[in-house]
Amino acid sequence: MFDTLFLDRDGVINKKLEQRYVTNFDEFVFVKNSEIAIRRLHKIFKRILIVTNQQGIGKGIMTKEDLNLLHLQMQRKLSVDFDLIDKIYFCPCLEVENCNCRKPKTGMLENAKLDFPEIKIEDSFLVGDSDSDIIAGKKFGLTTIKVSAEFTLFDWLTKITE
Repeated sequence: MFDTLFLDRDGVINKKLEQRYVTNFDEFVFVKNSEIAIRRLHKIFKRILIVTNQQGIGKGIMTKEDLNLLHLQMQRKLSVDFDLIDKIYFCPCLEVENCNCRKPKTGMLENAKLDFPEIKIEDSFLVGDSDSDIIAGKKFGLTTIKVSAEFTLFDWLTKITE
């Protein structure tokens, strides 16, 4: 069994929208087979954590409450019991604010380690679709996987379970 799986959200779990932000669950579309992948990954990882930059909050496009509702609905869609995702970390800050929590910085990962001190970094992974995800994961010592439209979370799951 692997230890912790850190997942970015937009582009990994749900499809990114062109030139705008997912602000409510009506706009939230799962990447093909990402729901299946998360359910299966839950069986081979001790915990799954989401780490996501959400500067739409900093821009005033949505509120933290809007984001929390969207995440609650996402978790309901994944599992009635809400037990597939152990915790969701998000950075509401604008990129220009240069805060510590916004990837490629490691603040969200550091907070996760504080919340779950038993995380074994050497047995953990970060899956993201952007360079900032991969940079953050590598800085923190995680094994990183970059996904895309051509190589999805489900494709990675298939590769590691063959």
